[in-house]
Amino acid sequence: MLIKNALVHTNEGLIPKDVLIKEGKIVSIAQNITTSLDDEMIDANGLYLLPGLIDLNVRFANSTLNKEHIDKLSSSCLKGGVTTAVVMSDFTPRLDSATLLELVKFKIDQAKINLHMSAPLADEKEDQLHNIATLLNNGAAAILADSHRNANLLRRGMQYAIMKKRPLFVQCYEPNLDDNGLMNDGFSASKMGLSGISKISETAEVAKVSEMAHFYGAKVVLKSLSTKRSLEIAKEHKALKSDLYAEVSIHHLAKNDTSCDGFNTYAKLMPPLREEDERKALVGALKEGMVDILTSAHSPKSILYKDVAFEDAAFGIGSIEEFLTLVYTFLVKNEVIDLGELIRICCVNPAQVLGLEHKGLIQEGFDADLVLFDPKESYEVTNKHSLYFGDTLYGKVKKVIVDGTLLLNQ
Repeated sequence: MLIKNALVHTNEGLIPKDVLIKEGKIVSIAQNITTSLDDEMIDANGLYLLPGLIDLNVRFANSTLNKEHIDKLSSSCLKGGVTTAVVMSDFTPRLDSATLLELVKFKIDQAKINLHMSAPLADEKEDQLHNIATLLNNGAAAILADSHRNANLLRRGMQYAIMKKRPLFVQCYEPNLDDNGLMNDGFSASKMGLSGISKISETAEVAKVSEMAHFYGAKVVLKSLSTKRSLEIAKEHKALKSDLYAEVSIHHLAKNDTSCDGFNTYAKLMPPLREEDERKALVGALKEGMVDILTSAHSPKSILYKDVAFEDAAFGIGSIEEFLTLVYTFLVKNEVIDLGELIRICCVNPAQVLGLEHKGLIQEGFDADLVLFDPKESYEVTNKHSLYFGDTLYGKVKKVIVDGTLLLNQ
């Protein structure tokens, strides 16, 4: 396959390049490459050519495992420019045995994109450690833990992460610091008479996990942080040479808690959207380089679980189909970051976390996981069930190539 006339990001800016792909690998990047007539050719005609995005924080629809949801997730990822994704293992049925993992792995290996599974650290109710070694030996790419669980379990999870050379994903939240909170603890929540989720329920756990990660030396990803203070804590520990990564969702950079006004359940996320001052602080932290990984935090819920009273509605958002467009609209087009930074936090760093040495960049010898993106297209979001309803979004994924095969062409 030969991609002609693509705009590739370099240290000198966007440069027109041709990219030759053979046997799933990038074999040449230059101007005016010629090849045999038998090779498939794509004329990019000035489209951006980007590495496929790597999202470390996605879930199946309604957090339920079945073949239909695996296929749906794979197709949705392609539309958003995501070629590699890690599924959070807090779904049902619980992934608690090597047999089930082997079955799931067989199914996800048939998916169009590179899907990976995380392994739950502990039993959901009894605070007992799963057979983590067996799950990791059978293909799990990471360990998933909740920070508020038994601290000894978290310690042992870090030890397994070191021993098996896998990352530990930690969801930093202490529910005992909230009274069944439903959204950010602030003016909007008070106005609607809803209980709030405080920032300390996140930042206190970030401090604990960061200190443990530094002490034990584990590779830890702090999942979907929502406050600048959380990022500051992580930065302080990274300065101590801790192998720590701070992840933030695009939604917490693009929207604030007023999106919940009118009891809009489609803005009910976990962690919650924060107030505007906090959102601006997160954007400022991103500019300062304090965010290591960006995620869509894709966790779609059906209308059955959303079109109900706010108190009863499920947390979550289905967003991965627009992931690259959202990042471009709210961050690149607004000059918060440039394409180089987008590639760093959406491709390079996630690949580094997973130990994928040949993904995340457009370089000779790397896997041909590529996205052709048109920044000139725009459209208004007309889906009333979207957090971005009424917004004008810019840019569209036109083609996606995974392992050298064209899988999306629109």
